[in-house]
Amino acid sequence: MSVQSCIKAIIQNLPGDTAVISPGSRNAPILFALNHSKKNCYSIIDERSAGFIALGIAKHTRQPVILNCTSGTSSLNYYPAIAEAFYARVPLIVITADRPPEQIDAWDGQAIRQKNVYKNHIRGEFQTPDNFEDESAFSAIAQQVMNCMSSEIPGPVHINIPIIEPFYDMSPSDISTPAQVDFPSLPKIELNLSSIAKLTNVSFDHKKVLIFNGMDDGEGITITSDEAVILSDITSSKHSNVSYWDAMLFSSLSKKGGMDILKVLSPDILITSGTTTLSKGLKHFLSIHKPEVHFHISNYNEVGNMFGTQPQILHPSDIQISHSGDLQPEKGFLNAWINMTVTFQLKFSQLDWLGYHEFSVVNFILEKLNSNDILHLSNSMPIRYASFLMNNKSIENKIYANRGTSGIDGCSSTALGNALVSDQNVKLITGDVAFFYDVNAFFNEHVPQNLKIIVLNNHGGGIFNLIKGPESLGESIKFQTTPHYLNASSLCDHFGIPYFVASDMSSLRSSYNQFNSYQGAAVLELVTDEQENQNAFNNFLNL
Repeated sequence: MSVQSCIKAIIQNLPGDTAVISPGSRNAPILFALNHSKKNCYSIIDERSAGFIALGIAKHTRQPVILNCTSGTSSLNYYPAIAEAFYARVPLIVITADRPPEQIDAWDGQAIRQKNVYKNHIRGEFQTPDNFEDESAFSAIAQQVMNCMSSEIPGPVHINIPIIEPFYDMSPSDISTPAQVDFPSLPKIELNLSSIAKLTNVSFDHKKVLIFNGMDDGEGITITSDEAVILSDITSSKHSNVSYWDAMLFSSLSKKGGMDILKVLSPDILITSGTTTLSKGLKHFLSIHKPEVHFHISNYNEVGNMFGTQPQILHPSDIQISHSGDLQPEKGFLNAWINMTVTFQLKFSQLDWLGYHEFSVVNFILEKLNSNDILHLSNSMPIRYASFLMNNKSIENKIYANRGTSGIDGCSSTALGNALVSDQNVKLITGDVAFFYDVNAFFNEHVPQNLKIIVLNNHGGGIFNLIKGPESLGESIKFQTTPHYLNASSLCDHFGIPYFVASDMSSLRSSYNQFNSYQGAAVLELVTDEQENQNAFNNFLNL
């Protein structure tokens, strides 16, 4: 047997039709096999960016994407994207080329301890044999990968392949036409309160019921009700029947006794789906006003206790659909939420939305979205602004954000990966630090023409000037906010990406029209004053 035939035995039996490859030497047989398979291959030199581009593709398709790199430190650069995929439940197949065991810790170049290197953040770990004498052993690993990905919670799996020399004796004739390997997806499930109540033996009659849809994890579970309060995280791709709930709860956080005033909104029964939430206000509210019971609907035996409510997992397969109409939750509970938010909405609408600051410019951008635009939001303030603003709208757009680990790394790369496999326009609203941090997203030949990026440039990590606490650092806050005087103009020129800029509402209107109508990838930079941003946000908190 040869190195090439054994690696081929793995590649041709793996699911998914896309591979993101980072150049190298030790992974030459793997990239050769991928290139001669039927998979769509993208070459991304920066492994950290490559990991997030693969993540963006997998998030959009909900199908596994193969990641491949050479041995050594290149594998470590995949880790941020792997951690995000683990917590966001996104399927990735990470294939790392490795040195033979005898070269590890022998002071050889690009030879590190790669076996089990991702063990804390993967759903499956696989190590190929040290020799290439049994092709069936390699094909068996591909089958094990498939079994793992079909039975475990979606997420990254790792295949580590120690490759011996010589590994350049290969030819296209070594690669047979691979079979199409299908990856199963979960069916969409719609449940009602009667069905859930019947399984739990808990009376929902005259109870205040709150349904919360957390971050979309691909399960496709929808819980319907005409009487219950339905709140949906901005990353859930589901609707709420209450407007402005996140903005109201967050604003209440800053007031002494604010959460006590909202006690009338506390639920008796909490039912959740999906995973985490962006909403700090909801976390704080439910941690104070805990429900009597918390049921989490999921196919998986894994749930986070983010509200401190000790959730009980209910499997959809155990729930028998009931069409009984005799269930009578407390109808006044929904009205209480609506009345409270209508009062807040009036005050919220009276803020200065005509002035030029980050809150108003994000509102402007969201109002201008086309219904078929896919929206990506970077972490820190962009996604928080959007959550406060979009809770009052009927959300038609598919929304993505890296909220598994909530890091700023890879936001541009994730949006770029999504745009690669979508025929819709993909728009990313990102902060300046996140944008400059992920600059290598554009260091490749695959920048798609349907990608539009809006950069909020406040010349530093503005979030730390808005939240409470960092002000106690005094002069040391400069090490937290990373102040700078950069703009994206030269960077866009370097990568050949058209650049537009605005620094007031008048220039924003004209620049946005040019940016939005441009037929190709483009960047719009919105330069704001940090003090104006802080004043606007403080006015919001003081409502």
